[in-house]
Amino acid sequence: MKLMIGLPWYAGSDPDCEPLYQCFMNYLGALRERSLWRDRLGKEGYEEAMEFMPPLDELTNKPLAEPTEEDWDRLGVVELAVCNMTRTSLVGKARELICEASIQWGADYLLMWDADIRFEFDALLRLWRHQKPVVAALAFTARHPIHPVIYTVKEFDGGYESSLPVLQYPKDKLIGNEDVGGELAFGAGMVLIDTVVFKQVPQPWFSSTGCGEDWFFCHRLSEFNVSRHMDTSVKTQHKLHAAAYADEEAYWRYRAEMPDAYKHQFGELVA
Repeated sequence: MKLMIGLPWYAGSDPDCEPLYQCFMNYLGALRERSLWRDRLGKEGYEEAMEFMPPLDELTNKPLAEPTEEDWDRLGVVELAVCNMTRTSLVGKARELICEASIQWGADYLLMWDADIRFEFDALLRLWRHQKPVVAALAFTARHPIHPVIYTVKEFDGGYESSLPVLQYPKDKLIGNEDVGGELAFGAGMVLIDTVVFKQVPQPWFSSTGCGEDWFFCHRLSEFNVSRHMDTSVKTQHKLHAAAYADEEAYWRYRAEMPDAYKHQFGELVA
């Protein structure tokens, strides 16, 4: 399997997610190393060598992060590449360029995730085992009110699409159109794509429109009858972004909520 890792990040990895990124790269490197050992030693020799190997996922020791015999038969030798489109101003453009690079390299699969997303390392194999054209992990908005980034298309209006969020989503299962009552769309916080999709669907695949480039991608797939799925048992964490601003309302609210702090700072100036 040739796997392209796509990084459509605005300004590099998020500081809080950087350690996970580095560890996941180590995991992928170990996965490739094992595939080379298995290719060289054969099935029986590899099984003997496994007794002396550390866990593939040393952080969580998740058994699903270790390929099964059936997995290895389909994986073969794992080849890896990274396409880093960090600092591309439009994330839709970054994703489009990553898809083009995947085709040029001859990737079988493209795995993309956002810079502020955390996940467990077994997510890759768990998504891949479904053998679906496009399958995403469960993700949520990073703004309030928090809700799952799962949508169902309800209507089309002059070329612009509208949809509704699926708040009561089926838990811990692979879901598709039939589970959401319409055409499934989702956020691409973490998504695995079989690159044959790029031959079935003409460009553009991602476009930074008002509906979101990932939503646009799902709509393009639906136009060409390419199925989309989400595994709600593969869970991610989306770092919250909650900006706070100082204004007149905030000033008087904080004066009322923290009188001791103001007294300490300003003394007799506080009435």
